[in-house]
Amino acid sequence: MVGQQKHKLNLDRLAKIWALAEQGDAGEQGAARNRAEALVQPYGYSLADVPDLLLSEGYLDDEPQPAAGGFTFYDMNNPAHQSAYARAEEKKRAAWRIANRVRIDEVLARYGSEEAVFEYTVEEKAYDAVIKPFHKAGDPGKGDTWDGEHFSPSIRVRAALATVSPWPDTIPDAIAEYEYWEKLYDDRNIADNNNQYNYLSQGADFRRWALGDLINEEIVARDLSDVIIRLRFQEASQGTYNDSAAILRDLERLHAGGNSQRADPASGDIPPDRGSPVTSDGNMGDSGNRATSEAQNVGNPHVIDSSDMGNNESPGAVSPPPFILNTASKRRAEVERILNTPEGACMSLRQVARMAGVSPATVMKVRGAL
Repeated sequence: MVGQQKHKLNLDRLAKIWALAEQGDAGEQGAARNRAEALVQPYGYSLADVPDLLLSEGYLDDEPQPAAGGFTFYDMNNPAHQSAYARAEEKKRAAWRIANRVRIDEVLARYGSEEAVFEYTVEEKAYDAVIKPFHKAGDPGKGDTWDGEHFSPSIRVRAALATVSPWPDTIPDAIAEYEYWEKLYDDRNIADNNNQYNYLSQGADFRRWALGDLINEEIVARDLSDVIIRLRFQEASQGTYNDSAAILRDLERLHAGGNSQRADPASGDIPPDRGSPVTSDGNMGDSGNRATSEAQNVGNPHVIDSSDMGNNESPGAVSPPPFILNTASKRRAEVERILNTPEGACMSLRQVARMAGVSPATVMKVRGAL
């Protein structure tokens, strides 16, 4: 709707009015801002949208313009090109802000202020406090470590984190907490205009990493629904979590358990309802509940969709490389190549991830290895 309205708006006139609002004398500025607001309001925009609207349409440019194919990451040796590339990226971010104004306003309204969005939560502060004894500042050119680790929590760091909140012991519970941290990250990313930096505290980030491992392979699946949730999580992670052996172990164990419950016809035993899950105390649940539970879990809200796992597509997304990265080794090599360039070293994890077709967690692991 907004995109269609934008083309009806007289942008040439708006640009002239806005020039007076920015550069005119005091009297002209106030009047020009009022005229600009009156001009854009019928099209669903506010006065705050005007700079981004003009920027995204090229009206505020004093930089070289991209060629028909657009600027790419693969030609960044010329300083003038670098400057123009940065300008083109800012245009994309401006377009993203316009398209996502409702989401930005919703997040800010929910938290009360921009400062509140980025203020560390009570949990983040608590997690940071318990891992502080393990912190060691890195040598020049190297990152800090916690118990010798850069990104993944060690056994001792995990134990410390558990003193704040015990680790969940079921896959759905682990998914629920994992989604909590993903939601917090996304809220901060939206408030930061989709810059896709690392927004969680170190302790919270370690917590999220460990939760991913718990979901991926460590927690024992109780039933087939848990296996489905685990597999969906792995698929959505785009290769970061991909322990197929855990899925196989789950299925073999559940299959063996099902066979062991089959009754011997000669004995006269009646087998238990195989539609009922075994509860934590060893009792059999209600078969009707089991059927309902499995049906619900197929679309379980705790199951993370691939669109939620590091796939924040935006107008600022960098074009994919001009070749096919169809194997894990090729994608890893591309991540290394990007990170070893001056421009790549300054990019966020998610920017590099989009370029190489991997997850941000994969970029983090490669960067740590480098």
